[in-house]
Amino acid sequence: MKKIVFLLLFTGGFFLISNLPGRIFQSLNYAREDNIVVAQFFNEKTNTGVPDEKPYQYPEFYRGIYLTVSSATNIEKLRDLVAKAKSAGMNTMVLDVQSARYVKCMVPASNVRYCKENGIHPIARIVVFPDGLRHYPASEGYINDRISIAEDACKNGFREIQFDYIRFNDSGSTRHLTYAQRYKYIEDFILKARARIDKYNVLIAADVFGRIPLNNDDIIGQKMESLDKVADIICPMAYPSHYSWSRKFYADPYYTVHETSTRAKLRSKNAMIVTYIQAFKMKMSGIPFEKYVLDQVRAVHDAGVKGYIMWNARQDYNLPLAVAKNYYLNRISRKEKADASVID
Repeated sequence: MKKIVFLLLFTGGFFLISNLPGRIFQSLNYAREDNIVVAQFFNEKTNTGVPDEKPYQYPEFYRGIYLTVSSATNIEKLRDLVAKAKSAGMNTMVLDVQSARYVKCMVPASNVRYCKENGIHPIARIVVFPDGLRHYPASEGYINDRISIAEDACKNGFREIQFDYIRFNDSGSTRHLTYAQRYKYIEDFILKARARIDKYNVLIAADVFGRIPLNNDDIIGQKMESLDKVADIICPMAYPSHYSWSRKFYADPYYTVHETSTRAKLRSKNAMIVTYIQAFKMKMSGIPFEKYVLDQVRAVHDAGVKGYIMWNARQDYNLPLAVAKNYYLNRISRKEKADASVID
């Protein structure tokens, strides 16, 4: 195969990506109308207000992995994971940025810049209520601390903030609240965060349980239509092993991710959908791990959403990334064969 070199524009400047990574990027050159809309929507926020800074380009389709705060703050670990991710065609990393002790972003600006310089879109992940909100309402001090971490992350160069565990606990301690009260409380948190960080022209994402796109109402205070009003991105955590209440969802990873992603998209008029997929070995119903991951990647593409993020808390991405790499290579091969048949 001929060597193809693509010139890509990123915020730090121009970068040449050749051989495999460039070919993987080629395979994801979508022309569908929804992807054109995606590109227009996400690249509206390009002016940072910083003189002479080049416009920031968000990925048209997120292909990402999740990093713990240990991996995100250790430059050697980060370099290794960036290299592995790029070789598989990934363009996004969700980085944990907080610790239990400090009200600040733990990931330094230099690490954020390293991601950008290597064609990786870094996203700052912030856990709002680690066990779900148990005592309503949370103190103003606590809320401000979470938002302060988000603002600090913006100052360190992040252009997207992802709020996780932004939900109520499903125990009985807040059962006196109506669903409407719960939804409004979550909405108000995001609106308050946006008021603080909107000057940095960042996107705001909200993680939701995988069941939320399937439920009309939910006691944890997450609702697609509610979050769609205040978030730029909604990320359903569609891990098949967590759908224990349904034999079909539990045992069919393609169906689980496709159905969750599709329903999330149908219920979102404003926010884009980026789906978390399971890249860890847990209750896989006897399905080989390679197929388990591949089915989920295929499902996200077939659902026509904004992209996916692989989750593996142990940071063991060797096999999941190999699966993604082969998937995109096979797509290229099929396209080249189709093109050759047309020429013939």
